[in-house]
Parts: sequence; C-alpha cells; structure tokens
Amino acid sequence: MNQAHRFQAVFPVPDWRAPEDARRDLEQHMDVFIRAVASEDVPEKGNAPALTLKVSAGVGKTSTALRLLARHGRDLLASGHVLFYVPTLDLADRAAADLQALDGTLPISVVRGRLAHNPETGTEMCKRSDLVERMQTIVPSVTRALCRVERAGEIIQADCAANCPYLAQRMAGDAGIHFMAHSYLGTFPPIDRSTPIALRVIDEKVWPSLVSASDIRVEEFLQAPTRSFPVELQADLAVAKSGIVAALQNGLDVRSHLRVLGLDQGRLAALARAEADSQARLDIHPKDSQARVDFLISTFDQRALYASRKRQALFDLLASAEAIGPNRLTIEDQQTPSGQRQTIRLNRLIAIDRDAPLLMLDADADPLIADRLAQGTSFVAIEASPRAEIVQISDRTLSNTWLLDKARGSERRAKVLGIVKREVERAGGQGVLLVATKAVLAQLHADLGHPLYHGSDAELTRSIHGATTRWFGPKMLGVNDFERYRSIILVGRLQPDIREMEQQTRALFLEEERIEGHQNGPLPETPSLRVLGDGTLKNATSRSHADPRVRALLRQVRECATMQAIARLRLISPSEPKRVVLLCSMPLPELPVSKLVTLETLYHGLEDEPDPAGYLRLERSLRATMGQTVRGTRVSAAGLAADLPADFESLSTAKEFRRGRETDHMLDQIERIAARNAWPATRVQLSRRGHGGRPTFGIVLAPCERALFQAGKLWPELTATVPLPASKRQGAAR
Repeated sequence: MNQAHRFQAVFPVPDWRAPEDARRDLEQHMDVFIRAVASEDVPEKGNAPALTLKVSAGVGKTSTALRLLARHGRDLLASGHVLFYVPTLDLADRAAADLQALDGTLPISVVRGRLAHNPETGTEMCKRSDLVERMQTIVPSVTRALCRVERAGEIIQADCAANCPYLAQRMAGDAGIHFMAHSYLGTFPPIDRSTPIALRVIDEKVWPSLVSASDIRVEEFLQAPTRSFPVELQADLAVAKSGIVAALQNGLDVRSHLRVLGLDQGRLAALARAEADSQARLDIHPKDSQARVDFLISTFDQRALYASRKRQALFDLLASAEAIGPNRLTIEDQQTPSGQRQTIRLNRLIAIDRDAPLLMLDADADPLIADRLAQGTSFVAIEASPRAEIVQISDRTLSNTWLLDKARGSERRAKVLGIVKREVERAGGQGVLLVATKAVLAQLHADLGHPLYHGSDAELTRSIHGATTRWFGPKMLGVNDFERYRSIILVGRLQPDIREMEQQTRALFLEEERIEGHQNGPLPETPSLRVLGDGTLKNATSRSHADPRVRALLRQVRECATMQAIARLRLISPSEPKRVVLLCSMPLPELPVSKLVTLETLYHGLEDEPDPAGYLRLERSLRATMGQTVRGTRVSAAGLAADLPADFESLSTAKEFRRGRETDHMLDQIERIAARNAWPATRVQLSRRGHGGRPTFGIVLAPCERALFQAGKLWPELTATVPLPASKRQGAAR
C-alpha cells in the first residue's frame, strides 16, 4: 500500500540558533508553562495541557527544568506531587541531587523499586528480593503476597514490613518532588496515592518504554481449555478461538467475523471473565514460611497462567468499545528451531496519564510521535548547532556484516584501529571516546589480543589504543561523563531488528493504516540530506523502511543513537576545540559536516588533501620505485607512463589520470607526498637538446644540489634545469 499521501517524508534539517538564544528561548517556554501550572488548580481529568520541547543536547533542558522546579516548587507542591521521569534510576539519583543542591528545603525523593539498591543500607530495598524476582509476574500484588494484607478484618504483615524502606515510600503523606525511572510510567509509583499529581515531567526519549506486544502461538491458543473453565462456555470458546484465527489469517475484521459466528460483545466479555476466574492463583500471604513459598512457586504452572492472561486480554479487547485498527491485532509468521509457526500478536501502547499537566523534554523528539503519546501536545523545537570539527566518511556504513566478514573483516577492522590510534595521538591525552556496536567492540578487543572471555560490560569497556569505549544504545542517554573529552569516534551505527521496529510502530500507530512488513533483502534506498559545515545542503540517500512511520521510528533508534553518542561531548558551547569522526556514511541532517571523505582517505590521514585519490595513486607509484638508485617522474601523461609503469600501464591510462589535473597541481601534490614521506624532492624543467617547443616538468626525488645530476641519469636525452620558485619569477618579471 502506498501511504506517502498521508505520511510525508520529512528531512529534519534544524533551524539552528546561537546557544545563548536557544537557552533563553528554552527557559522562556518552560517557565511560561510551569508558571501557568503552578498558578492554577489541577485541571479536570483528561483535559490537562501538554508541552513537548525538542531541545538540542547541551542546551540544558534538564538543568533548566530543575532550576525552574526550584523556583516554582513550593507553588507546584501546593497542588500535589511533581513526578519527574528519567531513563534510569542512576539518572534519577543525579537529578535529585542537582535539585537538592539548588534548594535543599524542598521535599525531594528518588522512587526505588523493591529490587533497587538502597544507598542507605547497601542492600536491596526489599529484604525478600529473591522471592520478589520469582513471583512478581505470577501474583496480582507482591505487597499482599509478601508484605502486608488484610484478611477477615485482620492485618497480616511480614516481620520486615514495619521497617521496610520500600513500603515507607508509600507512607509519606505530603506532596513531594519524586524522581523515578521511565518504567514507572506503566504503573503508579510507590508514593502516597491520596495526594493528587500537580505536574509530570518526562525527560529523554520515552516511547520505547510505552510500546509492547504479547504473543501467543496459534497452536497454544487453540488448545482445549483447562478443567476449571466453565463447561457452559466451552462451545463459545471454541468458536471464538477458531474464528479469531480465521479472521486474522484471511485479513478480516475480527469483531465483524465473530458477530457473524454469533458471538457479540456480551458473550466475548463472558469469555474474558471466565478466563480470569479459571486462572490458578498462588495462595501466599506474608506470614508463610520460606519452605511453603518455595514449594508453591516451584509447583505452579506459570506457562498456563501466562497463556490464560493473554487470552483474557484478547477477549477483553474484543468485548470493549475500543477501536481495533489494523495494527493492534495481527498474526505473524515466526521462525523457530522446529520450523515456522504462526503467532497471534496483541500490540499495546501504555497511555500516559493526562490527569495533570505534562512536560516532555527530548533532544530527539518527533512531532508525530509526541502527538501519539500525548494527543494535542504543543510542540516546540529549540536547537543549536554543535561546534566541532566533524569529519564523516562518505562511502561506507561500516555495518556489522561488513566489519565482521570472515574473509576481509580483519583487514577492514585494522583500518578502524589505525584511525583510532591516530586520533588518540592527535588528542594528546585529552580524552577520546570510541563508540561502536557491542559485536564490533568485542572483535576490536580480540584483534588486539584481548578477547572477551565472559562477555561482560567490564571487559567491553576496556580502552582501545587509549580510547574509552562505549556502545550505541539507551545507556548513552543523558550521560555527561564525557563532556571534557576532546574527540569522539563512531564506528558504524546501531542496527535494530527491522521486524521489531515494525512491531513497535504498529503499537504506536494502532488505529492508523496497516503497516506492511519489509520482505527479505536490504532496505530500499530513500532520499535524505546532508548538511555541510558552510550550510550547504547536499542530496544523499539512506537505506530505510518504505513506510514513513517505521522510518520515523527507525531514525529514532538508529540515527538518533549516533546523535546521542555525539552529544555526550557537549558540543553546543565547548570550552575547547572538539572533534567528531564519523566512520559511517549514514546522513545526519542535524549534524553539519566539516569534511566529507572516503574511508581510505581518512585511514591514510589525508582528510585535508584536496585530491586524495590522486595522492594515493601517485604515492603508490612512487613507492614502487624505492629500489631504484635514482628516482623521479615527469608529470605529463607520456612521462607518467614511461617513468611509473607499475601503476600507469599505458599512455591512455596516464591520460585518463591527468584529465582535470593541471601541471602545477601534479607538481604540488608530488611535493606533498615527498614531504610526508621525508623524501627530498626538487622540481626540474626538461627540454630536448637543440629542439624548440614547450618544456615538460618533473620532480626528482633528490636534494637540490643533486637534482640535475639525477635528472641526467633518469632522462639522458633531455636537458634539465631547476626553475626559479614562483615568488622569484614574479619578482624578475617586475
């Protein structure tokens, strides 16, 4: 299906502002929003305003938000909690500490899960964390099973519940500013529920935490019900199961097909309730012994519970009035060790609560995605250009497949290592960050004689030629540990699984037009743009998905992973010169490229050479003469063919090389080659004895005092003179 009419491809070329202007605009937009929230009551449920700010990394979106929370915190807390979401618990700790430094009188906390590290004790938040891990997915409530429950009017609680730091988070009754991981967007955090929410702030990219899918294999879905399933509903269950599978396999509307089979929404709701009622439950309470809990968990059929929950979720959806677009419920072919199997997939998007104003901050924000997360959100882009020397290769993506090729991968990785070594030397000890995929980093370590024996992160982060190593991915989000580094080298790009990207896109665009899966083979080439350092736009292509919605998400994961890694050096207002080396040809319209070169050019250190292809060929040709007692070449086509036959096999080959290369260009280039190789070099002018005509020019690889003697040996039929330097020729003419 051609969907280009609805989802236009957008080249995200930013409107860059000066850093000081960007910071001023950011503070103004954020202050107006937070001030409005602080001065009004919490809006009615479902009507709360939302603002999405796309802010270049380094402009200061998080620090500005914290500064404004310190300024307006008391007024906000008068209306309720402020919830501040960041990607990880570690970042939550950092943000809370930063706000504490701004105003230590505010009630600030970091929300920690049961399995999280408790900084006060050095242990997990829950003393029974081992049991939590084993049972958290099979009981309706861990609190009621392990901590505290009311039965027959009596409160039963575990011995550790009274002093539990996890439960204590729920007991604080006053409003507070709570920092927590993105994962809490899918559930209410352990804070006081009786206090309303005044403001939610979501920092960094969040949509990957909100999309999910549950799969159930068709053969498992069609299995006979358990004995606990009501007999009177088993006929409806059989019709519903076979009808759902048939509808999905034939591309029919599932609800309409089930109605034809006599199953209306009421009967589907009855099937959902029956699934819920027939599910086995673990009868565990807080005073149970460890032995009893171990026995109950070990003998519990978890697989049957998970399958029943998936059927229940499917029947609940079909029985509801909720719209079912073509992307919510699908049937997928999956390859397994035992062959291809069909799977029913239910895609989900966790809805962000809109009972309070919402502020979303993200360097990679996309207006289409932002509106899917918070419908009706205002969207403002505030972007500043990175200030750095940015060198990008133009001819290779350096994919995992290319770098890890069994036949030629070692040779290719050697070039990467050579570039890394030179960049570390160039930085002079001021810090170089090397970012690649985990697979490539592991092989680079192995190439240097340090294979990964355990595959641990600690092994992977060992330095390579003195460069600090990291890998593409979400752990690079929001990290400021490398802002004082001088350079960053990025090898290849993150390579997400295309089928996974399609699934995530379906979850995000549930009710939109059907998203067709990519078939086998490479992704199609799609048009893109490259922005050069002088502001020039250069057409480029990139392999991406045919569907613009998948393309948007793919860019969020692939291109933005590169941009997020680069942003770790904080290039908006650097205190010293910075350098970015992109060993990947993927166009990045948000990055102004100073130099666009080939991999071979960069490997040989020729990024500033105006004619790198000619340089490398001439250098190779001249190196081939190293064994000769006298060395040099004429720069005419005939001279190249005669003097450097190893590379210029014929006159036509030499003429092709000379096309577009002027004589002075050739002479200058050979002099640069000689200087870089520490060869003496002298220009000579050659003419035939007793003949008129125009002279020819050449270079002898010898010092000036021996140049004419060497020229006589090389070209005995010609008369050689050393021409005056250009400056002296001009002076003589005057």
